[in-house]
Amino acid sequence: MLQRVGTFVKHNVDNLQLISKMNAAAGYQRPQLPVRSRLNALPRSKCLMVAVTTPVSPDFRPDVPRLIARARMLMEQGCDGIALFGTTGEGTEFSTSDRMAALDAVIAAGIDPGRIVVSVGAMAITDVVALSVHALGLGVHGLLLMPPCVYRNGITEEGTYRFYAGVIEQAARPDMRLYLYHFPDICGVPITPEVVRRLVERFPGVIAGVKDSGGNLDVTLDLIHRFPHLSIFTGTEIHLPEVLEAGSRGTICGLANLMPRLLRAMIDLPDAQGRGALAAHVAEGDAILSRHPFIAATKSAVAAAMDDSGWLRVLPPMSELPESERERVVADFRAWDARLPAVCRNL
Repeated sequence: MLQRVGTFVKHNVDNLQLISKMNAAAGYQRPQLPVRSRLNALPRSKCLMVAVTTPVSPDFRPDVPRLIARARMLMEQGCDGIALFGTTGEGTEFSTSDRMAALDAVIAAGIDPGRIVVSVGAMAITDVVALSVHALGLGVHGLLLMPPCVYRNGITEEGTYRFYAGVIEQAARPDMRLYLYHFPDICGVPITPEVVRRLVERFPGVIAGVKDSGGNLDVTLDLIHRFPHLSIFTGTEIHLPEVLEAGSRGTICGLANLMPRLLRAMIDLPDAQGRGALAAHVAEGDAILSRHPFIAATKSAVAAAMDDSGWLRVLPPMSELPESERERVVADFRAWDARLPAVCRNL
């Protein structure tokens, strides 16, 4: 569990007048821009964002028509918005040009950019900046960014801070709304409260929040309590009863690919006790998918739900599930779905 800090840090990050003075002295000032509609396109609480899985074409590129159709369906089933090209979306395995082209097509198809968060993670800062500037130019709600995962054991808090600061400064977009992506199991680099505090103070208004996919409830609760003015999203669906009660904005999660109605129903309940009862169902469904690599298992269930084998493809070095394992996952997931309350079923 992360240790709580005293009131001095909270004063620093909550007192905007003090922050403005500090950053003016440091040479950074956020220009005042008109408030754009995208800032209000997502709810301020009880927000359900699906970290949408990306269909893959035979030549290992995003299958855009399938992606658009699935995104529309998930929003019709209760998702407030979509997060594109995150971990579940295999984002860093696609080229920057393919990711940009896919985002262009999604928005051109009529999906509200104000309901889109784009994961802009990449190995090179120049690629992160290019993806960021492109997405911001299209008016998306915000950006999601995880540190690169190459030098897992040699990254300090200072290095993590420098990475994010370098992206923000190179992008030079005062309208940037950046969500820090804490997922140390994937990238090996934690987003500590000290890093969050420094970035908030250095770039006021740019840091919109944190997506915490670390799986430690105490860490998520600590972030909510330390930074009440930031949007803290959990990536761990079974933690929703506790984090919503504490003031979390909601979730950006992979399970919403397959159980949006159940998650919507759970989030919309008025109390933690009722949510906890539905969270037990969420845990059961998650356990079925997690017996195998999550992305391949999720795509197996999506392919069955859509009756479309094109959804089975994953990007190398990952591989599809063997047919026997895929059939077992699908059968068990269908049986689980059938046991849900009728309004929560998705298959």
